[in-house]
Amino acid sequence: MWKFFRSIRSWWYLVKQLTLVEIVGMYKKSFLGMAWMFILPILAVIIWVILNGAGVVNPGETDIPYPAYVLLSTSIWGFFLEAYKSTSTILTKNGRMLIMSEVPFEPLLAQKIVVHLINFIIPFAVNIIVLLAFGVRFSALALLFPFSLAPLLLLGMSLGMVVAIFRVIMVDVANLIDEGMKLLMFLTPIVYTPKITASWLEVIVHYNPLTYLIGFSRDLLTSGTFYMPLHYLIFSGVSLIVVAVSFRFLLKSSSIVLERLINN
Repeated sequence: MWKFFRSIRSWWYLVKQLTLVEIVGMYKKSFLGMAWMFILPILAVIIWVILNGAGVVNPGETDIPYPAYVLLSTSIWGFFLEAYKSTSTILTKNGRMLIMSEVPFEPLLAQKIVVHLINFIIPFAVNIIVLLAFGVRFSALALLFPFSLAPLLLLGMSLGMVVAIFRVIMVDVANLIDEGMKLLMFLTPIVYTPKITASWLEVIVHYNPLTYLIGFSRDLLTSGTFYMPLHYLIFSGVSLIVVAVSFRFLLKSSSIVLERLINN
């Protein structure tokens, strides 16, 4: 772990430059630019509100108005998903740099984390405005919300690092997992509450770690309460172990991955 942080410190200038290049590159060809960070979450919540109003979605009873609930939930889910997406492309997007230079994996991974946090923080301001508009009042415990997201970041990175290897040596497996992530969203209480009537889905939700990691952060921000704290702590510990194992797996597979990148 200390080696990881020492490597980032040594390559911090590269991390900053790569972050700047990626952030600018994402929006420089767009007329609306960074405004998309605000537009996309608003459009997403409008869609779910329409579905709920039409009776297509029955979320159950929510402690806060449904538009605020679904916007916050999808934002927290997006935090996890984007951590996975950004990390899973670390090898394919930086393959040339890894082949032609002696840049280690650590600064590239750190750069993805920095970009991911920037992309989350800006649109998250929309969530705060919406929650306030719907009468949600934050307690002092809401200040712990950013820290409560750490296990989701680690879990998303863990899965992303493994898929990054598959994306080079077994593309079909990576694509299959990408599609599975879309399904996973609907097996997690994001657009509906954890208390559901479908028995088969209730079982899946009960054994889904994301139920507790997302639910804990959501309740912490909106009501200042701790949702299933023991489950949250257990899966937080699991996420620490999994991210360490995944990073080790990435390093151990580096020679095979670089050889495949060269051949491609």
